Amino acid sequence: MEVIKISELPVSTNPRGVSARKVLERDGLVIMNLLLKPGEVVEAHVTPQNVVFQVTRGRGVITIGEDESPVEEGELVYSTKGIPHGLKAAPDQEFHVLVWKLPTA
Repeated sequence: MEVIKISELPVSTNPRGVSARKVLERDGLVIMNLLLKPGEVVEAHVTPQNVVFQVTRGRGVITIGEDESPVEEGELVYSTKGIPHGLKAAPDQEFHVLVWKLPTA
């Protein structure tokens, strides 16, 4: 068993300019913890994996393709590989999201 204390992991700036923690990377699964400041944006981009977004703090908007949805703590959003997706924090609070990049078959 491996127990990971996410709050104790180091924070760095990811290639998209957002504070992030690498939580886990095993067997094709990558989990990142994005820590967006109020109003901060991750511009839409495409990944070669299916992705699950798990909101762990705050609220914001997740865009998948042409669809935008407001989301808040406790909600999940699924994105199929090859479809642009992006994030935007609400203007008045932090927006923390676990991003699960799923293994490809």
